[in-house]
Amino acid sequence: MLNRMLKLLVGAVALLAFVGVAIGAAAEKDKADGVAKTTVADQVKAFTINNVFNYYGNNGVGSYNGFTGNGAFEFPKGSASTALYEDGVVWGGFHMGRSNPKVGGSVYRHALQAGRILTPGTAVAPGTESPNCVSDDPTLAKYRVFRVRPDVKPGVVFAAVQTSLTAEAALIARYESSVTAQSLFDEYIRDWNEWPAVGSATDPAGGAPFFDFNSNGVYEPGLDTPGILGADQTLYYIANDNNITKTENLAGCPPIGVEVHRTFWGYNRSDFLGNMIFSSTLVINKSGYSLDSAYFVQWSDPDLGDSGDDFAGCDVSKSLGYIYNGDPYDATYGTAVPAAGYDFFQGPIVATGNPADRALFQLKYRFGYRNLGMSTFVFFTQGNTLYADPVQGSGGDVCGTVS
Repeated sequence: MLNRMLKLLVGAVALLAFVGVAIGAAAEKDKADGVAKTTVADQVKAFTINNVFNYYGNNGVGSYNGFTGNGAFEFPKGSASTALYEDGVVWGGFHMGRSNPKVGGSVYRHALQAGRILTPGTAVAPGTESPNCVSDDPTLAKYRVFRVRPDVKPGVVFAAVQTSLTAEAALIARYESSVTAQSLFDEYIRDWNEWPAVGSATDPAGGAPFFDFNSNGVYEPGLDTPGILGADQTLYYIANDNNITKTENLAGCPPIGVEVHRTFWGYNRSDFLGNMIFSSTLVINKSGYSLDSAYFVQWSDPDLGDSGDDFAGCDVSKSLGYIYNGDPYDATYGTAVPAAGYDFFQGPIVATGNPADRALFQLKYRFGYRNLGMSTFVFFTQGNTLYADPVQGSGGDVCGTVS
């Protein structure tokens, strides 16, 4: 499946969990939402630890640099050459017993707001399309994008990590003002101490991953390690879709009532692992109604340097969607052009009823389930009437269309 100037959709049936990998620049798209804000709501943070520089935000945006209006997935880090313009996750299905589908997530527009759903939905009057969930204030500091490194923690003196943080600050300061090695150090320490894991002083309900040193089930910043065990950097945020203005702006739909936990991590290595960002997306349906016939999608607009010579394809056996250069020379990368892709390492899980089956869910085995791989690969192409970009906002009216 080959085409020029295309965008990728890689999907898997069911709405449970996803762990993906991006390996690895930018252009001309419709950006309806601001994503470069420094307030907690719609906040972005940089991933910096390996050969990739990238941005992720707590409204669902990924691989987009809102400070420049261009792609953010810079590879190699520091080169100013980017392989992706933007990415995000999208989900949809039939909700609240209606015949019309609902769609949420993030593409060029973003249907999420920061924070958790405090009160799940309950039965509503017939004809009501939105669940009656109650979500928390998205501007609270505990709903910022958290970022930790295991080498920058309480008890470590600034001088011991100053060289590394100075280099990191220089990368970020290309786009964000007032970033210094000292400000990064202070931010890392604060995020470590306030990491929103179970039992934390900041957000006791938790959700963020951590290594529980004494296995007591409670995050203790002086003892435990926040983030993914063994990773050299972890980013985490929690969001929800309980904002009808945002969801209608995405696809003309009312909210579903889901809470979303996203984690990103990577390894500071010189081999292929240093070219990857791992991500985990946990979607919790708190609407009080099932979401039937649901799909969970990894969406991306990959501009591999010059966007005019990109080809794409998929490998079903590997659950992999990828982008590569269609010519031997690229206007941005020259002859040393990378490829980029998304792989369902741990796809959504479904129950099988067979206790001998097992699936990986949040990096742990669950018996009686199996992971789903990629079931669908779809592209759409800018400027092509046959494979045109989907209409966004109320004009898309996904909720009024059944096909």
